[in-house]
Parts: sequence; structure tokens; C-alpha cells
Amino acid sequence: MITEEIYKDEREIIKVIAVLCANQATGILKNNQVIFNVKFKEIKSDQIFFSQVESNNKNYNLAYFKMTNMDAEVTLGGNIYLFSAIPMSEKSISTPSEIRSHPKRKYPRIKVSGNPLISKMYTNISMKVVDPNIQDEELSKKIHLIINTIESNLMRSENYDLAKITLFDGTEKSILVKILKKYKKPFVVFDTNNFKIKDEMVLTYEDYIKQASEEGINIKDIMAQLDKIKEFYIKNKIRSEALVPLIFEDEVIGQIRVASLSGPIAKANVLRLNNLSIKAVEDLFVKCSFELSSKEPQILIDLSVGGARVIITEETMYKYIRLLKRIYMQIVFPDETVLKTMATIVNIYDDTPEGYKVIGVKFSSNMDWKDKQKLEEFINSVLRLENKELLA
Repeated sequence: MITEEIYKDEREIIKVIAVLCANQATGILKNNQVIFNVKFKEIKSDQIFFSQVESNNKNYNLAYFKMTNMDAEVTLGGNIYLFSAIPMSEKSISTPSEIRSHPKRKYPRIKVSGNPLISKMYTNISMKVVDPNIQDEELSKKIHLIINTIESNLMRSENYDLAKITLFDGTEKSILVKILKKYKKPFVVFDTNNFKIKDEMVLTYEDYIKQASEEGINIKDIMAQLDKIKEFYIKNKIRSEALVPLIFEDEVIGQIRVASLSGPIAKANVLRLNNLSIKAVEDLFVKCSFELSSKEPQILIDLSVGGARVIITEETMYKYIRLLKRIYMQIVFPDETVLKTMATIVNIYDDTPEGYKVIGVKFSSNMDWKDKQKLEEFINSVLRLENKELLA
């Protein structure tokens, strides 16, 4: 999964540039068809200096583009760094105000929108959704009825004292939800009198502590939060608890939470809950899901064999756009042939000036080999044409 980091703090930016300089990293600066290959040397007086600058067009040097925005792309190790570069001299640019970083991509990527070599290429998008707050009264009732039935069954037939199903909407911030989504495994407190009981098939508060630490939370604050959780269990006489993810098409769409006041949860209970969660997903998505489809062509910003960046103009989809959401794509080529594939949202970028959503998607690894071959041939043909123009 491509995960983007954004550096806006001046100290962080200087630290990144210093690393690039220390490693004499190489990169490119682009302005339309003019490309400069550069090697980083040092940073001083708010400027980045290069030891080497080579242009693909001998009619231009870097100073020609003085005070003009250029796109910079630098690769170091397994990461790519992107920022806006403003030339200050023949061998220097100003220090950027923002740097974006993501793992190096596996496949070459071509610009689609605004590319003079590509005419009329776009994508249509659809997604399956279960929304208990949907305005459709009949469908909303059906969703709530299924949820209430499952909760009631968990309490009456499975003997839990508390049972609650929650469908996620992408606004969840809790660490427990984050680790459910990350590992796609149940979170279990087998016995609230002993948080140290573990099993490889489940997540525990040990995973909670690890996630909180990775997010930079002070260990003292983490332990204070655990003390509050223990107090909550004691106050409400909870002896055991489990949160089981609801997984649809490899996306965690919600959770089943159960708790017992009478005793610990056994491993067999967790296996049973896993089976019930699969049944719950089947009931919800077979009987209550609806499909949203884009009414107008959606804009392809760029494209590779592995994925794409897309501008979503369909506002009805906005509330359902979240990381790891599965979508269905129809990519329409200039010759009007259509490639159909599933994709996963792996990045959500800043909105466009018009307020449209921008997403990065990764194509399914199960894409038909003929479709993948067509996509690869198309991308390579565009790259060849671009190289011809550069050499002309």
C-alpha cells in the first residue's frame, strides 16, 4: 500500500533535505517538456545547491526558469520525495514549504489528464455500500432490523450480557478500531482480571500499547488510559470482552462488540464469533447493500499498471470514500475499449480548488492478464511518444 507522508514543519523539511544532500541523492526538475537531472550537494541560506545539473534541452539552463515553479522528484532508498522547486540560480533552488513522500512505485506512471498525447480517457466508478443512516426509509429499517436481530441472538442464544454492532463511516479515531482495521483480527480481553492472557489468533492490549506508541503517545499517558479502562471494567462488572471485525471484500466495515459479566471468554467462543461475523456480513451485504455509480466520467490524473490517481466529482460518494475502501472501475481508453477492474483506495489527497476529492487507488492483483497487458502496452506507447518529443 502506498502511504503518503507530508512534511510541512520547517525543521522536518530541512532534515529531509539534509539527508538528500548527505547521500548526494539524484532527482529531476520538470517544467512541461524541459527536464533537469540534478545531484544534491548542500543546503544553506534557505537554498538547496546542486553539484551537477544536466538539461535534456541545451537551449535552457536552470536560471532560465528563475522564480518559476517546477515539479521536483527525488528518489532515495525505497522512497520518493515530491515538492515544488523554484530555481534561484543555475545550480540552486529555494527550500520548499512542503514535501510529500511515499514508497517508490513498482511501475512507471504516466500523466493522463492534460496530456496532449492522450485524448478522451477517463474512468467510471461504482461502489457497494451499507449505510444505516441512508434516507431510504425501507432500506434503513431493513438494516436496523438485521442488526437488532443479530444483537438479540448474541445475547439470548450466545449468552453475552452486552452485544453491539457498529458499522464504520471512516470518522473513527480510536486505537482499537485502528488495530482492527490494520490486522483484521478480533480484539479480545479473555479475562479483565488479567490483561496478559494472549493467543496468536487475537489482538490484545499489548497490540493496543504498540499502536499507541507508534502514534507517539507517551507511555505514561498510555498506562493512565489503561488504568481508566480497568476502572471501567470494574465499575461495570465486565469479566471479558471481544471486538470482532466485520470484513467485506477485505475491508473492515464495522465490528461486533460483546461482553460478559459472568466469566472469561474461551477461545472456542472467539471462533464462534468469527463465524457469526461472516454471517452478519453476508446478511447485511446480500440484503441491504446498494450500489453507487458515477453519473459522469471521472478524471484520471495519472495511471500505471499498478494503480491510478483519480478526481472524484460525484458528491454522493464523498461520505463513503475512506482508506482501504474497495471500488469498481471501468477505465475507458481513447479507442473506446474498456478495462474493468476492482481497486482499493490507498491514498486520500487534498481536495482540488473546486472542492473535488482526489484518491489514489491500487488495482486488484487479480486483474485479467489480457487487461493488464493492454494497460502495460498503452502506458509504454505513451512513454515512447514522450521520449520522442523530448529528443526532437
